[in-house]
Formats: sequence, C-alpha cells, structure tokens
Amino acid sequence: MSAHREPYQDCVAVGGELGTSTSKFCAEDTVTVLTSVVGDALTPALEESWRRMNRSRDRRFARNLAIFDEARGAWRYVGAMTRSSERPSWFTEKGLIQSPEDAFVAVQAGLFLLSRARREAGLGPLRKVGMGFGVPVKAGEDAADDFFRYLKSRLSREGDASHLHIRAKNVATGEVEETRIRLSFVALQFQGYGAYMSLLFGKYGMKLYNTYVIDVGHGTWIKLPVIENEVDMLLADSVPQGMHTITENISRVIFERSRQRFRIPEQRIMEKLPRGDFRLEIPGEGVLDFRPLLEAEAAALAESILQRVRLDLQALSRRGQFVDYFAVAGGGAPLVFPAIREGVRRFFDWAPEVALARVIDVSTLGLGGPRTINALGFMLLARDQIALELGEPVDPHFEVRRTVSDELEPGAPSEAPGAPAAIPELAAIATAAASKRTVTVG
Repeated sequence: MSAHREPYQDCVAVGGELGTSTSKFCAEDTVTVLTSVVGDALTPALEESWRRMNRSRDRRFARNLAIFDEARGAWRYVGAMTRSSERPSWFTEKGLIQSPEDAFVAVQAGLFLLSRARREAGLGPLRKVGMGFGVPVKAGEDAADDFFRYLKSRLSREGDASHLHIRAKNVATGEVEETRIRLSFVALQFQGYGAYMSLLFGKYGMKLYNTYVIDVGHGTWIKLPVIENEVDMLLADSVPQGMHTITENISRVIFERSRQRFRIPEQRIMEKLPRGDFRLEIPGEGVLDFRPLLEAEAAALAESILQRVRLDLQALSRRGQFVDYFAVAGGGAPLVFPAIREGVRRFFDWAPEVALARVIDVSTLGLGGPRTINALGFMLLARDQIALELGEPVDPHFEVRRTVSDELEPGAPSEAPGAPAAIPELAAIATAAASKRTVTVG
C-alpha cells in the first residue's frame, strides 16, 4: 500500500451533522443524538449546586455531559445539561453556524458519546476515523470551508498525524474521561445530502437517480436537489421555517384565544408531539385539544414548502432536467409528509400508486428514521471515500442497532424543580459522490 494512502488504513467511517435542534453522529450501527446547544462555563460552585439539586436517576454521560473547552480554559455544558446554564448558545440558527468555537465543542461531544457507546457495545472505542460531515446550506461553500479550517486549527499534530483530544465530564457523578481520536479526513457535504446517500446505498442499489431532498428540522427546512449525483447549488437553500414555526404559532393562537391571555411554552407543545398527546390544560379555560391547530399549521408549512418546490421543478424542466424521486427527511417529516406527497402528485398529475413509489417516506425504509438518516448517509459518504482511496469495493450494507440520546430515558423522573424541559424533535429515534470535497487533515 502506498504511503499516501496510509491515513485511510483502519479508519472507522463516521457521519455527523450539526442540526438546528439536535446534532447527530453515526458509526457503523451506532447513532448518538444531542441537543445543538452549548452552555456557559461550569464553575466548581455551580457543579456542586447541580449535584445537590439533581433528582434524576438518569445519570448517563449523554444526559449530564460537559466538555473541556481548551479555547476558553473551562468546562462547558453540552446538550441536555445546558438547561442548567444561564447563557445557553444554540450554535446553529437559521441554517448558519453561529459560533465555530461552540460547534467545535459539539463535535467533541458527539464523537465522545459515539466512542463511549461503541466501547460499551463491545466494538471498541474510536481510535482513527474518517468523517463525512453535513454543513449548513445557507452560507454556501465558503462558510463551510471556514468552519473546517477552524476545526483543523484545533487539532494537535504528532508527526504526520492529526489528533482530536477530548476531555469529558459526567456532571452528575463527577467522573472524567479522556480520549484521543486520530482524524484522517473530513468529506464535506451539505445537510440533506446524507439522506440522498442513504437512499443511494439502501434503496437505489448504487444506481444514480436525480433526487429532490426536503429536510424539515426544528428551525429550518432545507431544499436540496441532487442532479446527476451533484447538489444543484443554484436551487439549494435553507429556509427559516420548521417545527418551531408550528409550535410558535400554536402558542400564539392559544394566547390570543384564552380569556386570561395565558401563554403555553412552546416546549410543552413540542414534548407532547412524539407521544401523540394533543391535550393542554389551560388555567381558567379547561382542557384544549390542539390537534386542529396542529393540522392547520402543518398544512400551512407544507404548502409553503410546495410553493418553492414547484418553482424549482419548473426551473429544472426548462433546463431539460427531471427529478426521479422526492425524499422528505428531518424531525418534522411526519407532520408534513402526507401533504407534500399529495402536492407533488397533483403537480405531475400522477396516479396515487406512482406518487407512493416516487415520493419516499424514509421512515418505512429501515434507514434509521427521518431524524437520523442524514448522519447515517454521511457515514456512508465517509465509507465510500475510504474505499475509493484504498482501491477497495465499498460495503453497501448498514443497520442502525443502537441510538444514544441526551433526551430523558423513559421512566426516569425529571431534573431539579424548576428546570426547563428539553426541546425534542418530532419522531422517535429509532459509488463515490462526484460533488463531495475532502479535506485530508492527517
């Protein structure tokens, strides 16, 4: 094997994305999910106070995680632990990375949880990885490259190798773990492309089909036409609408209709959706079934999405290009999927059975579900890159068996009194790409 290929030997393919609500990381059959927010510095006094107040039996690292931020010389809350922070920072907002420093802490957190989950499953920790990574569409390629130049600057060099050093603390137990991961390369792509890669491996049999991906998240939805295996950057975009739009509008309507002008926190609405619970107790008003409001808001969001999709389809048609499949991904996919499938069917005047085959419900394909399908696809992108560099055939087989989340485990009591609830997304966790760009970092 030639020397320039050595960094790819023994690499574990890892996929990741920084979403507006949650960030996901995937290696082989394991996925980790954490809330896309980093908190302020964890002082010794604050840490001791948290331990005294914490009444939860969920004492996992995933639920009580802090990462040592070398740039600031302090421990930082990550994910669910940020509910104890006075200054939480959502590091992706409106389709943009707001802080490369905070995003870097999130990458460390995701890789640490992934490595720990693999070790607990008997697969061994992550030692050497190649990453496929999804970056926001909104700012384009320049901003994506800027972030990964920052990431590269934070790695430590040892000879010709680049390493990521991670110090993690379980705030509930005080346990500290350190790990070192060699990062051989990062293959960059835009969020939404991971869903396409999952379909390429898992449905298309490695045959190339033009695919229009719609990724509906918490704060944004993404449109990503993939034409002849490349992202159409003229049409790709991130739109600041999503699950937050729906819950915000429901909260506003309830406030306006209630005689006492009572405002329901959006978190309470969001938490009920995965459970199929559509009833809210309104003081002085009784119990409200907000299902009609939810259906109306979901329909409005779906129509807003379809308006842009129709314009894109017309633009592609004028170029003589056509879409073979449509895929709806993201945590908000279950709410808008039926309306989007029907809207696409009407646009093309397809028979129902044609729309059933060509507008794909990714939750039915065993590809990790709409919420994690992108991270899985970026792992496949990295696997493809490794095989390409080593001159070996790519393995198209994959299966998600383990998911580790910072959401509260079923049956565990909530945290300290007065602590705000998490904001989960809707939905239970359950060939070479011609347009990819690869940065070799070690």
